[in-house]
Amino acid sequence: MTTRGAVSETLRDRIGAFLDAHTVLVLATADEGGPWAAPLCYARDAGLRLYFLSDPSTRHCRALLRRAEVAGSVQEEASNWEEFAGLQFSGTASPLAEPEAGEVFSLYAAKFPFAASLIPHAGPHRFFRITPRWLRLISNRCGLGVKEELHLSEGERMTVRGYD
Repeated sequence: MTTRGAVSETLRDRIGAFLDAHTVLVLATADEGGPWAAPLCYARDAGLRLYFLSDPSTRHCRALLRRAEVAGSVQEEASNWEEFAGLQFSGTASPLAEPEAGEVFSLYAAKFPFAASLIPHAGPHRFFRITPRWLRLISNRCGLGVKEELHLSEGERMTVRGYD
């Protein structure tokens, strides 16, 4: 089933609420050594863009600087399959320029107040932006294999599926 408009906005809101309720994403990149995954603290903006702070010399940052295509997930801890909920995404990632980083610093510090004193203004760490093209919200609370997808690159098309 594919729909547009108000339903898409509702899914967008649910995805935003899920992202707000969690703090760590797993970012997948690939380099000459193969695939790589890194857990990162993140904040998001109203456009569902995700921001993380990292040292550009890390493997995941070096990989995304060579190839911007990324994928990732955010998930809840669950003691059984009926409680599982998560979010998958794919898109592109890039470092932020200094003027943008100032705005993102406020967003990030609002979610992680302790980070404000830990972020060295002259240190190696930089903010990076993930711009999702596709997001999939998964919740077994709604039934095994229930997925809702938001395709931002296709004019906010939403797809609701069972197994995939």
